[in-house]
Amino acid sequence: MGQGTGSSQRLLYLPGLPSLPLVFFLRIFLLCISTILLISLVASGRMGQEKAADLSAYPWVYLRDDEPLGPGENLVEVIAVGDVMVGRDVPDRPFADVEWWLREADLVLGNLECVIGGDPALELVDTEGSAAEYVLHAPPSVAGTLHAAGFSVLGLANNHALDLGARGLERSASLLEAVGISALGVGPDEDAALKPVLREVKGVRLAMLAFNAVPGSRPTGRDTGWIPAVWDRDRAIAAVSAATGRAHVVLVSIHWGYEYQRVVDPAQPDAAQALLEAGADLIVGHHPHVVQPLEIHQRQVVAYSLGNFVFDQQQGETGRGLALRVLFSDEGLRAVQALPLWTGPRPRLMMPEEAVLFLTRVAPAQPRLHFACDELTCRQLDVPPGSHVEIGSALFWGGEIDLTGDGRLEQVRREGERVIIYEDGVEMWRSPSGWRVVDVALGDVTDDGRNELVLALWKEGLDGLEPPDPAKESMLRSRPFIVGYRGGTYRTLWGGSAVSLPIHEIQLADVDGDATKELIVLEGDDGEERTVSVWSWHGWGFTLRWRSSPGPYGELTVDEDGIFSVTAE
Repeated sequence: MGQGTGSSQRLLYLPGLPSLPLVFFLRIFLLCISTILLISLVASGRMGQEKAADLSAYPWVYLRDDEPLGPGENLVEVIAVGDVMVGRDVPDRPFADVEWWLREADLVLGNLECVIGGDPALELVDTEGSAAEYVLHAPPSVAGTLHAAGFSVLGLANNHALDLGARGLERSASLLEAVGISALGVGPDEDAALKPVLREVKGVRLAMLAFNAVPGSRPTGRDTGWIPAVWDRDRAIAAVSAATGRAHVVLVSIHWGYEYQRVVDPAQPDAAQALLEAGADLIVGHHPHVVQPLEIHQRQVVAYSLGNFVFDQQQGETGRGLALRVLFSDEGLRAVQALPLWTGPRPRLMMPEEAVLFLTRVAPAQPRLHFACDELTCRQLDVPPGSHVEIGSALFWGGEIDLTGDGRLEQVRREGERVIIYEDGVEMWRSPSGWRVVDVALGDVTDDGRNELVLALWKEGLDGLEPPDPAKESMLRSRPFIVGYRGGTYRTLWGGSAVSLPIHEIQLADVDGDATKELIVLEGDDGEERTVSVWSWHGWGFTLRWRSSPGPYGELTVDEDGIFSVTAE
């Protein structure tokens, strides 16, 4: 080793190799060490993710006869998820954070809420009630993406099945079948659409059927061909009953309910009971885009809505979903595990510790607090009423009432943050674009013999007695409004001032037996502190009658006896 002229760098000499600066080898060494550390960190991060998301950490909501799973049981594992929409603003590789556990299942079932292939600009056809405003479409390549993620069966019976007509539905089914995914609940005619998909796994035979109970997917005579299985009670019961003779297990996928509604529509339990009596072991619902509660019926389970799985929605409750890990034997349903999800364009499992409150809300038998009123005050009931029939179901999405006084019913529909009144299918009134409607109640709130709409809405502007304030002028604030039909037109009958406690939900009911309807309000911030209040109309506004103590309340409902209730999350 020697000192080089004109340089202070030390040289490392190896026989047979040219002399190189020692710093060169140090850089190579450090690069190797960095690479090893990087690989280790990535690997440990992946292992940490899998360990944190270990499925054994999530609760079993059903175990047959309350018996824990034992070693050596011959069980088929099915993962059931909600709405899968892999078009529009959903990025590539949407299943990257979930496919590692999806692929472990024997079968993966979901509701595909988009059309695959084709060109909407060229192929959009006129189908009766199809979602013309929202055409959900994905490129042909997503069929391979779905298969690679682990999907084996996808239900297509939903209100977007015919967004590109019968040809679009047929093409979607064909693309799925070509990659090995069974298309469920569709076919060239009604009989074919009602046929179950049959699979045998580990000696256990499974039959799967799908139905669409949401209006908007029935083709007209101009567009004949492939159709989804449209809900018809008698035919659905017959199809499920027939499937029980061909399989050990029957799964039903059904598109039903109201969008963004966390409370089950009163018609759904009746339909579910009919399907269970016909022999369904598991009913999986979808369409509301939010999760609704689970129900246990002896050895059968109903999931009214699993919410979204993959969808370009993440606002509020649409960003939370549920997957079910379901185990079957040749004796039927063995166990059901709840897997809570952060959903959106790229879903992932919630960590067990962050899912506690969410799972409490969607678990079977969610507790409710019931309240009754007299002419003086309201009180919480220690024991719920024996026959509690809810006639209001949390947020309003549609109803019928005579608003004009001619004895004929008008149709009132809430679409997003707008409210529309129809007469015989013709739009007669639409809420102004500056109103953000969050809930609606129908009835004679002013006690003048005419029905009205009470709206809970957010609206800009100052109230009459407020001093000028540019900041408040452009601020959206929560208010109650009344709209009715007077003088041959629909108009605002009364506009309330901004309230200090934002209104989340409203109901109208006679809660004190005086033959007039009171306004029941769920109010408060977006946190856990909300109150329930009762208000009476006094001729030019509302007077507060009663307000509950604060609590983590939600989902305001009222029954036919004027008893109202909320969930206590």
